[in-house]
Amino acid sequence: MVGGDPPRQPGVPQRCGKVFDSHVAGFSTDDVLALAGDKSFDRGVEYIQAVTDLETEGDAVCATVQGNDLYEVELYVGPAGLSGSCDCPWGKEGNFCKHCVAVALVYEYDRDNGRILPRRFDLRSCLELLDHGELVGLLMEVADIDRDLRRRLRERIEQR
Repeated sequence: MVGGDPPRQPGVPQRCGKVFDSHVAGFSTDDVLALAGDKSFDRGVEYIQAVTDLETEGDAVCATVQGNDLYEVELYVGPAGLSGSCDCPWGKEGNFCKHCVAVALVYEYDRDNGRILPRRFDLRSCLELLDHGELVGLLMEVADIDRDLRRRLRERIEQR
């Protein structure tokens, strides 16, 4: 430890004062800090290791973050700058939450280190290639182990 700083974890960007020293793909860590505020930013740094399934979908960066639950995060960079959405309670209120911060920082780090992100799997296109029998079989297989899906299917059928 140098001067009371926490030890560096391999592969994890570390804070230098208030910001990371990088600017990648349309937004900087300063932008992330400005959107999130100090508290969410600091908490987001703690969630870097919890980011999984980082991928792109069009102009969006998508990932899953393990918090109290699994949260889905999407980040967008457009003419108005960086924005994000998360299905956690704080994110649902329109805030750039700690989960958004973690995804933004991991994305920046990966891009800065030359990692090419995979594209999100296009499930709809793949399912459209299956014939009716294969789709029914697949749906039955999943419904046998997913009670919520069975309930949703039953409700949909009863609405007809």
